[in-house]
Amino acid sequence: MPRQTDTAKQLREDERLLLGVVEQFTRPLLQLSYIAELAQKNPAEAAEQWDAVRLLSSGSLQLAESYALNLRLRGKLTLLELEPVAVSSLLYDTAQALEPYAKQRGVVLELDTGPRTAPIVCDRTVLQAALTSLGQVFIESSSQQEEASPVRLSAHRSRYGMVTGLYSDAAVPLGAESLRQAQQLQGKARQPLQRLVSGPAAGVFVADALLRNLASRLHVARYHKLTGLAATLTPSAQLQLI
Repeated sequence: MPRQTDTAKQLREDERLLLGVVEQFTRPLLQLSYIAELAQKNPAEAAEQWDAVRLLSSGSLQLAESYALNLRLRGKLTLLELEPVAVSSLLYDTAQALEPYAKQRGVVLELDTGPRTAPIVCDRTVLQAALTSLGQVFIESSSQQEEASPVRLSAHRSRYGMVTGLYSDAAVPLGAESLRQAQQLQGKARQPLQRLVSGPAAGVFVADALLRNLASRLHVARYHKLTGLAATLTPSAQLQLI
């Protein structure tokens, strides 16, 4: 009986995550439809719209691929490949992947890795997918402000491990309780994390689901006077000592 209850609960969680991803696709699909309509009415200006089409498509594709990756991991169709990963390099690659998305929305990306940053033990593909999904949400959040604030990709050492995540002035109202409420409202409300961003914020929940495969979770973090969402990961040296 407990197994049936756990299975039913897990099914509900998976369905809520899927619902959030589907709702997240609504806005870019509407935008793509609008762009197509403009191109039909003004063929001479259609070429100018291709960059917008490409970025909207690639952003949605990235979220879909991250969601699919989590499903493959949970179904054991894809196995984790744990290895020491240089967190500064991973954050740089994540920033590069997010740069076109940020530029289109007028948001500046910053990198901040302290001198005591150490390699972490993780699956690089999984962690980068999580951070990229999270980054899309932070960029969208910043772009919704009257004046877009920079989004910072940051890592620093704590006594619990390497804290790695994204930070922004736009996340200042965010607290641990609002994150917990958002997780409860996921799939039930259209704006479960409205303190951070309007819309489904599916990237936050996809990122959290991916991080669970790495024995971590998203949490509200504060660093260098900024607020953000981050995960605490195991330094590779710590694994060698076990």
